[in-house]
Amino acid sequence: MGIAALVSAQCTNPTSRPEIRSMSPQDRARFFSALEKIRQNGELDRLSKLHVDNADTIHGHPVFLAFHRVFMNDFASALNRADPGVSVPYWDWSLDATNPISSDLFTNNYMGGNGGGDKGCVQSGPFANWQMNIDSPHCLTRKFNQGDSIAPFWPPEALLSMQQTCSQYGALSSGIENGCHGAVHLGISGDMSTMFAPNDPFFFLHHGMVDKLWYDWQMMNPDTRFQMYDNVNYNDPAVSADDTIPGYPNMYVKDALDPRNGLCYVYVKSGSSEAAKRLMQEVNRKSGQKNGPSSTPTGGAPTPKSSDGGPSNAPNSMTSDGPSGAPNSMAPNSAMGSNNASPGIGAAATAAGNGVPSADSAAKLNELTSQVSRLGGNGNDRAGASAALHDQQVDFLQSVLVNGMTPNHGLDMASAFMNRHNRFLHRHANALLMRRQQQGETPGMGLGDILTGLTSGLLGKDGVVGHLLQGLGHVVEVLPQGLTETLRAVGSIAEDVTDDVFNILNLPKVDLSKVPEKERQIPYVAMLPDWWYEHNNLNATYAAQLHNQIHDMIDGYNSIQGYVSPATAHYLAKKYGSQ
Repeated sequence: MGIAALVSAQCTNPTSRPEIRSMSPQDRARFFSALEKIRQNGELDRLSKLHVDNADTIHGHPVFLAFHRVFMNDFASALNRADPGVSVPYWDWSLDATNPISSDLFTNNYMGGNGGGDKGCVQSGPFANWQMNIDSPHCLTRKFNQGDSIAPFWPPEALLSMQQTCSQYGALSSGIENGCHGAVHLGISGDMSTMFAPNDPFFFLHHGMVDKLWYDWQMMNPDTRFQMYDNVNYNDPAVSADDTIPGYPNMYVKDALDPRNGLCYVYVKSGSSEAAKRLMQEVNRKSGQKNGPSSTPTGGAPTPKSSDGGPSNAPNSMTSDGPSGAPNSMAPNSAMGSNNASPGIGAAATAAGNGVPSADSAAKLNELTSQVSRLGGNGNDRAGASAALHDQQVDFLQSVLVNGMTPNHGLDMASAFMNRHNRFLHRHANALLMRRQQQGETPGMGLGDILTGLTSGLLGKDGVVGHLLQGLGHVVEVLPQGLTETLRAVGSIAEDVTDDVFNILNLPKVDLSKVPEKERQIPYVAMLPDWWYEHNNLNATYAAQLHNQIHDMIDGYNSIQGYVSPATAHYLAKKYGSQ
């Protein structure tokens, strides 16, 4: 196909991309028919191969969102060549976050369900018995990550929080990649957990939603964000909007930044973000009553800095954006606030690091690592606390060298660190043990081996400290600090606000007093396996930070009496709405 076909210089009538459940049965059937046509004519194979061939450069790099936007438009163009005028929908999976398997998407009228048999071949819905050619001949497969069920996704509140906290492109892109993006791929799994995921049409519905998250973020501040592209939160060298898109040598990042023009499409709202904003307006109002009019946390934190050293627009809490996209900060009162974070961590580090090395002091340092990873407050305090931790870990290793350590204590110490940082330290310790076994030596680790493993695991290129420091820098940019304490202070949400959520989503009202409490709660999001982060060039420590913050955020929402997430409302209306 001609690359120029992907870009329209003059876009006077952009196409609308709807949420798939808002389409008429006739339009959905037409979409499914067009999908079958591009499978038969080889276009779907072309797209899957293009994704496979460029996998290493389009994941874990700033171009992630830009590539997939162009890729989605390539898909839309292929569909329209097969059936001119066919609609290209997205799937707002955040509405199904509470209980994904209950979604209409997994029924025969939509995308079909789980795979079956030994190979996990899809046997229901419009794509039953599809035979694929990429990466090799096989049936289209799905293998849900909880057997016959699917682990929860990120709910609308978490997505909105990320969008309102991120002030730079790279922060949003890295937050999506390391956070919500993978849960959908691995929830469905099968072909969806591979680099030839475009074999499954779920890929395009999912990435339509991913692209919409970027589009909605751009619309929060359209004057600047439709031109924004940077490498914030990535380890890549400087990037430019004049960079070419991998797999599309005649297209540039700047061609993908504003879909309203060159790519010529817009998204139709699904209601999830609007319902979440309504809830956050009430949270802001109630927290203002609790904490007073000041928007500065106790202690007067200085203006936060962005990762490139400049001022940041990222708020310290959940925000509510008006027409201009300018946030109105809430006022969290964090127990680990700006005035006492560094001294407390510094004292703990000193207490843990001093004395003769032992399993006990190693365990204390391990706990300290956990504390630093969850630390609130401003960037300077987090950096100071991390530096204190780093200094004490270095002193600890030096003390081992000077004072010695018994082998049992050494193994205990390595185990203590491995419990929390298995990915980074475990491979060093295992390599040492395997070498000893191959050489016929007595199993166990001597002092030299302990020091080698710990030094590499803690301070090396891929060490715990480096990843911890990197992770802290990322999380500050992506999710708000101190939100959990603010949410816990809200107390309750009025019934009329809950009614608004159901109305915004066009759902039948549910008598929540008759719904079991467990079903009213937002469930935790599952942690993804290490191999996913490795295969996608991602940072597992960064992802763990996001995961911890999402769980804290969910705890805060669940503590509010009468609070109903848009995702929960969607699930409850489906289950109880007709009663």
